[in-house]
Amino acid sequence: MFGFFRRKKHTPFSPEVQLLWAEVEKFRVRYRGHGAVNERAFDTVAHEIFKRLTHQGNFATDLILKRGWSVSDATSMMIAEYVSAEILSGQMHSDHGILNEMGKAYLKLFKVCTERMISSGRMPADEGHDGVRAFEEEIATIG
Repeated sequence: MFGFFRRKKHTPFSPEVQLLWAEVEKFRVRYRGHGAVNERAFDTVAHEIFKRLTHQGNFATDLILKRGWSVSDATSMMIAEYVSAEILSGQMHSDHGILNEMGKAYLKLFKVCTERMISSGRMPADEGHDGVRAFEEEIATIG
């Protein structure tokens, strides 16, 4: 009547954004059963990634089409990058060098994503494991 509840038309998301979002949802389903805190952490991360994809859809296109990343590897990389940035902000620490409950869940997610990229061949195993160790050392100096 007045148009208050009229739906806005929006431009459709690119196929790459749709593929990445579907992969995030598949990852979410596979990640269930790791505990409530881990699931809540993943839900938060998935929400943030979706927000970024809706505003930076060309990133998905560049990563998948131009750089040749698989959708699974791109998803793992985006999740790992997001959680590492959040942890390194210091907001996930309860004390100097000690992560709070959500920080531990984010760290676990970072490790899972790293292992996924190692198992797919996107990242060499020694580089991935060294990266996790270096990340944990950096976490110990923050907070």
